[in-house]
Amino acid sequence: MSNPSVLPGKVAWTGDNPFIYLKEDPAADFTSLSVFFRINASPFGIGQAALVVVRPYDEDGYGIVLTDNDSLTNYLIDEFVSKFVLFRPCSFMDKLEIISDADFKTIREGDDWIEEAHSGDRSIRLIWRDLGTPFAVDVPGPESGTGQHEMFSVFRIAQAGEVFLDGERLPGNTVQRDFLNGPGQSAGMAISETWVEV
Repeated sequence: MSNPSVLPGKVAWTGDNPFIYLKEDPAADFTSLSVFFRINASPFGIGQAALVVVRPYDEDGYGIVLTDNDSLTNYLIDEFVSKFVLFRPCSFMDKLEIISDADFKTIREGDDWIEEAHSGDRSIRLIWRDLGTPFAVDVPGPESGTGQHEMFSVFRIAQAGEVFLDGERLPGNTVQRDFLNGPGQSAGMAISETWVEV
């Protein structure tokens, strides 16, 4: 029987990191990119952040983040989100509107999962519909979103997703795309996700 091993790399962060990517035209670019973070350990402590980028590839695109830990949020955006393949072409990732002191709420309704964030009159509501069977992945450093971290996670792909910004539903729907274990919709839960420096 083999003994368990301890990985040598430094843990960059661990927590949940679900996503919802929407398109108005399935044949065109994504029209909004949304991610949520619930971080349980990192160099900048614990915290939560909800990020929505609207028209990510247009000159008039914009992004908003609601968070309860500014330092952690800046770290996640600079070192991770801005390096994820769909976010790399966004020219305004360093100009996101970051709103502090947000309150967060998680709602579970059967196989649906809802994350809400509020700060003053600003709000983000993310909904994942009909989550699928969990599966685990181990993504080596060269193939991960940053190319510098090994990533471990449990995923549950949703059959649909919705994004509300300040009470208004963003247009578009999830689309089928190639994912780690085959085709799946462009929305899902990444649960117990951990990024380890390589």
